[in-house]
Amino acid sequence: MPSVAEASTADPADARVILAFWSALDLLRPLVLIYVVHQYVGRLEQVEHPAVGWTILAVLAAWTLATLFVRRRTAGWLAVELAIGVGGILASGWTDSTAVIEAGAPTVPGMWPSATVLSWAVLGGPLGGTCAALAIAIADLVLVRTPNAITFHNIVILLLLGSLVGYCAELVREGHRIAQEAEAVRARALERERLARSVHDGVLQALSFVHRRGLEIGGETGELGRLAAEQERNLRELLRVPVDPVARSSRTGEADGGTADLALLLTAHAGDRVSVVDTGDRVVMPRGRAREIDAAVTAALDNVERHAGPQARAWILLERLGSEVVVTVRDNGVGIPPGRLAQARDEGRLGVCSSIVSRMRDLGGRADITSSGSGTQVVLRAPVSAPAGTSEPLGSAGGVEQGQQVETHERKRTG
Repeated sequence: MPSVAEASTADPADARVILAFWSALDLLRPLVLIYVVHQYVGRLEQVEHPAVGWTILAVLAAWTLATLFVRRRTAGWLAVELAIGVGGILASGWTDSTAVIEAGAPTVPGMWPSATVLSWAVLGGPLGGTCAALAIAIADLVLVRTPNAITFHNIVILLLLGSLVGYCAELVREGHRIAQEAEAVRARALERERLARSVHDGVLQALSFVHRRGLEIGGETGELGRLAAEQERNLRELLRVPVDPVARSSRTGEADGGTADLALLLTAHAGDRVSVVDTGDRVVMPRGRAREIDAAVTAALDNVERHAGPQARAWILLERLGSEVVVTVRDNGVGIPPGRLAQARDEGRLGVCSSIVSRMRDLGGRADITSSGSGTQVVLRAPVSAPAGTSEPLGSAGGVEQGQQVETHERKRTG
């Protein structure tokens, strides 16, 4: 069991909660001692050996005074206090006659050992409080020998007091710890937001400018612009990663190495001309499937960038419909001329077929592409998990990277 000093070193917030309990118990001991002394004085006529009783009370008073000056509360310190309480109860056998004890007279320590039970409950939780209460109960039974209803009544109350106060102490300690962790997470989130604003005002805008100018100039500069766009997306994804490491591992699939949150992958595409509609839903699925769908989305956005016009914007919507995931990529560009996709396939330019349609077919889904003069809509549908009898895509090279390689190959063929 940790001491207060140890708790202060390991967890200052937890130590503050414990110290608050100790302060209350340091006030309880003197009050209980005053009551016990008053009770003993009131029955002095029945006491057979008063000097023994006064000696017991003197020891209790000395220990009570010591607790006001010694702030360290360790298991060893409380063990000594428990021994004093048990010894005071057993020593009551030399204070009163057997007849007085069997008649139900209170022990000399009276209620004083209850403070010890509460101390163990605070330090050791329900188990510590219950064990201390049992030690006091055993001492009572040894003293009385023939317990009566009052004896059992007091024992039950002491057991309930130790276990319930220990449970409450654990709840308060845990609640305080959670509050401290939440405050730390909030502080990290505020710092991340501050850094995100700084990055957005500087680095992201610079990358976006390089991207636009590179596409306008073309050639090798255009390739540089596309690399700038990729780094911009990666940086935006980094800024959107949850602050809590546990939440981050559960969203990205790092916790088990086999799943990923498709919603998180798609948010990386957000930019000046691409908007991702955030529904707040998590779509956790096998990592390979998530990367393949993300690669298909990357290919669709690349086609928007190259063919939809310089002013075209795109929107991404992710939905989960039962066991199926649906991703819609829509733009407001010039659209695809009728028959253009079939002509490109016949001429051997397999960008859309390979990067989008074939990918979705391999996942057990499909890609529906519709276009008009007001834009193009690509609807990707796939099961969240692989259909029976099929295997998950490995995505060894990473879905996005694979899609970019296919599109780069297309550009070389058509350039």
